[in-house]
Amino acid sequence: MNFYGLSDKGRHRAENQDSFDVGAVRDGVLAVVCDGMGGEVHGLLAGDLAAGRFFAFARAALEASDGEDSADILAQATDAANRKVYRLATQTEGYGGMGTTLVGGFFREDTAFFVNVGDSRAYRIAKDGIVQITKDHSLVQEMIDRGEITRAQGRHHPNRKYITRAVGSERFVESDVFTVPIREGDRFLLCSDGLTKALEDAELHRVLLAEDDAEAACRALVREAIENEARDNVTAIVIYPKKGGA
Repeated sequence: MNFYGLSDKGRHRAENQDSFDVGAVRDGVLAVVCDGMGGEVHGLLAGDLAAGRFFAFARAALEASDGEDSADILAQATDAANRKVYRLATQTEGYGGMGTTLVGGFFREDTAFFVNVGDSRAYRIAKDGIVQITKDHSLVQEMIDRGEITRAQGRHHPNRKYITRAVGSERFVESDVFTVPIREGDRFLLCSDGLTKALEDAELHRVLLAEDDAEAACRALVREAIENEARDNVTAIVIYPKKGGA
């Protein structure tokens, strides 16, 4: 598989509170993106702790697995990340309120597996369009689900920064898990909201179809988001499975 990850603090933030990891694991590729919250120092730490714990747990479990329980492993890795951040937040003075979003993916053979908490996202991109695989855990998404606002209105809603679930904010966190068949020509994107608030879905689709190399696509996405005055840190991981894409 062809894959690449990149993170940039952007022009409007002093610190980069996004964290990511991506690498080959067993017969596939494992990836995770976290967007920390809770103040500059605490947000950075929460994201780093969660991404590191998720990746280490999932890698070890996937290496020992027969491949049939990949979705469950991603959910368990998210639980492990939650315990790590929650423990620090509740047992160390001055660390209360820290937390992070998390989106993870594992890509193997003809199937991709995803997990998410918060509003970091996973997308599938193909010639016929772009599909958001994960669903945001946010106040704006709840308003969209109730029919109070449209998706387009949600992009500029004053409450768009408020999420309803976060890794580390509660003793237990509910994550959503998705299993997606990989089709000929599919390309995948995991990213923080710094990217999706700066670029429309159509722009993500255009860039990922224009580039036949994951690194080139990833760099182009981050560059365009920053040039479009992204107000937050910007992180993207691009995966082109062997079956299609690059």
